Amino acid sequence: MSHFNSSWEVKELHLKNVFTIARGSKASVKNVFLTIDKDGIEGCGEAGPNTRYNETAETVIQFFETFPFEGLDSIESEKELEQFISENSKASDPQSAKAAIEMAWLDWLARSQNQPLWKLWGASSSVGPLTSFTIGLDEVSVIQRKIKEADQYPLYKIKLGTDHDHDIIEGIRKITDKPLRVDANEGWKTVDQAKREIEYLEKNGIEIVEQPMHSSMKKELNELKEWSPLPLMADESFTGTEPLIEIAEAFHIINIKLMKIGSLVKAKRTIRQAQELGLKVMIGCMIESSLAITAGGVLALFCEYADLDGNLLISNDPYSGLKVLEDGRIQLGNNAGIGTNKRILEF
Repeated sequence: MSHFNSSWEVKELHLKNVFTIARGSKASVKNVFLTIDKDGIEGCGEAGPNTRYNETAETVIQFFETFPFEGLDSIESEKELEQFISENSKASDPQSAKAAIEMAWLDWLARSQNQPLWKLWGASSSVGPLTSFTIGLDEVSVIQRKIKEADQYPLYKIKLGTDHDHDIIEGIRKITDKPLRVDANEGWKTVDQAKREIEYLEKNGIEIVEQPMHSSMKKELNELKEWSPLPLMADESFTGTEPLIEIAEAFHIINIKLMKIGSLVKAKRTIRQAQELGLKVMIGCMIESSLAITAGGVLALFCEYADLDGNLLISNDPYSGLKVLEDGRIQLGNNAGIGTNKRILEF
């Protein structure tokens, strides 16, 4: 009987521009790339750890070093896979590492059947929703330059949560009238401040406001939703463990990120459950290569929104996969597996 072999390596992904949000800045990230192989077929997964959730490349590797990969030999279904990972991990273990394992196994499974995962999962089309292109915090003149450089994208997500948010929006509106979504990354401190900002944003044609206040401010977020003229989206407030009924009391939309929820299978189930509660769903991302972005794209085929641009922000993407069409919608290919190819790059 053949067995799964496993290996992993850290790759430093370099950002084209320093990326800044309300919590800090970064010029590169260290993601961990997992490969499992069996019967001459490889499956690949990616962990994009985020310090917001106390994860680093080192904690991911520590988890991989103790994980019983040989146990994957007996897995025959997605349900068994999810249960096996759960039984061999703790809640405090890196969610991004768990996502990478599941991603690799699903990639292997679909490749072994010579089918794209999106077809195995019954998506009606390989074309998904419009994806936004993210513009990080910076000087207004730099933000204007970044938007001009990204002129091919029809929709931007703007990072806010500063004491000069109005200057940023005014600067953007001087050069484009394209639709905007904003992400405060928990940057607004009070309900009154959030209300003032949202009133201003509504006047400037903003479509969606993501995570206006800190995830711990549940009462305040509930109050804000009751008032808000713009749809509010949960990001940091939804990691995947919170009751969806409570999320629906504070938000209109949830942002599911693989590196937070830790499972494509759980994410697929959560999409359905959220939509049954009247929540709309976005599939978002961290700074990731086309491997994890394409995996997210499979899920986005079942959702209303996408924010799958992490691969577009880096200069040394080790994979190719998901494409962004001229009209801004995402498209997956017909390659077997998750739908990616490896690139030959020096790291």
